[in-house]
Amino acid sequence: MFNKILIANRGEIAIRVMRTCKRLNIPTVAIYTPNDQHCKHVMFADKAVEFHSEKNMIGYLDIDAILDVAERMKVDAIHPGYGFLSEKAEFSKRCEEEGITFIGPGCKAMALLGNKLDGRAFMERQGIHTTPGTLSPLKNAEEAKREASRIGYPVMLKAAGGGGGRGMRVVESEEEIEQAFESAQTEADKAFKDPKLFMERRVLKPHHIEFQMVGDSKGRGYCLGERECSVQRRNQKLIEETPSPSVTDAMRSELFPRVEAALEKSGYQSLCTFEFLMSDAGELFFMEANTRIQVEHPVTEMVTGLDLVEVQFNIAADRAVDEELLSAKPSGAAMEFRVNAENPFNNFFPAPGRIEKYIEPAGEGVRVDSCAYEGYMVPTEFDPMLAKLIIHGKDRPETLHRATDALDHYTLTGIKTTIPYHRLVVRTAAFRSGHYSTDFVKEHPPAELLKHESFSMFETITEKPSVK
Repeated sequence: MFNKILIANRGEIAIRVMRTCKRLNIPTVAIYTPNDQHCKHVMFADKAVEFHSEKNMIGYLDIDAILDVAERMKVDAIHPGYGFLSEKAEFSKRCEEEGITFIGPGCKAMALLGNKLDGRAFMERQGIHTTPGTLSPLKNAEEAKREASRIGYPVMLKAAGGGGGRGMRVVESEEEIEQAFESAQTEADKAFKDPKLFMERRVLKPHHIEFQMVGDSKGRGYCLGERECSVQRRNQKLIEETPSPSVTDAMRSELFPRVEAALEKSGYQSLCTFEFLMSDAGELFFMEANTRIQVEHPVTEMVTGLDLVEVQFNIAADRAVDEELLSAKPSGAAMEFRVNAENPFNNFFPAPGRIEKYIEPAGEGVRVDSCAYEGYMVPTEFDPMLAKLIIHGKDRPETLHRATDALDHYTLTGIKTTIPYHRLVVRTAAFRSGHYSTDFVKEHPPAELLKHESFSMFETITEKPSVK
């Protein structure tokens, strides 16, 4: 397949990719900036190379520096992970020019779907409705005001060149436009080197539904099911699950063939995610395509039995994956809980620092993907996610039961994390019922959940694992 793979990323996702490499006996190369020398992915790789960037404060965004390491280490493939350069068509193109396999889509397909505006226009041409909004970049705040008046408040300003909640602002009235436009543009430029913004109507109390897509090297598209991602803070996901409690079998039968046909039409090869908003009336609006592996890909792996990183490898190596994908029938239910270095009881404010004690839960149907360890100093300059707790069960009730137990036995001290909030969430009637929207965190803020009579055991739920 490949003789040596460089992972152009850090932390949890770098380790996740390396695990598949180790299982397949493929040597790995990690890269790290000077401040990242104690990061777990550096220790986990077969070879780790420190690199410096003269162009970017965040070295993982420097294409030239990364390709320099790749050339020196004589790798024949690069996996970009998620975030950073994973959705940059330029990176995919440069790898191709250098004779290095980019484990992801080709630059043309990435440019078509990865750019939010081009992707929206493409899906409209395929007969898949997008959220009402603009299909070209906004020139300035004045144009944003005019478009917002046409679309109707509230609206969302969104970065055209990336996702993950960055470069995104909710605007409730015209008075908020100028400040929101400036801050979203600045954040988009910093995160993606692309300041372009577009606008779309904000669907009130929607469900965030996404579809795991795969395009193989033979031109065929596959949909491996959907994920519900509606528990979010600041437009970034906290909990994901599959199957979605909001999606019916009739909706799946109607939509799966349509999204598969759209992916085939795009010429896309590798993993891709189509993200939709679903209104209270059950209308599905396409938002964007993520042209990379998703943070929440493990829930799909848990119900299908697939290794989606290995699927990426096989497609990049022009190997057939059709039999494997067609035979992968979802079984049971799975949930993922993101463990972030944030204080949920202080508006999820970042909480970097040194981890003092770290014990992961274990048991049937329990998986932890993590870059945390005792003594690790959590940095301030990167995304605060430390780990993902993934749970699988024969159905949603069993998955919830296992998740509750696993969260109660997840120990991470020294810093504040989202684990206490997850312990509260899985005990709420709203989450357990499956009837919740993207307003869940706003409607169930951590401080309010603690006042509920069911959560009187404050110390157990918020600070320490329960003892049986």
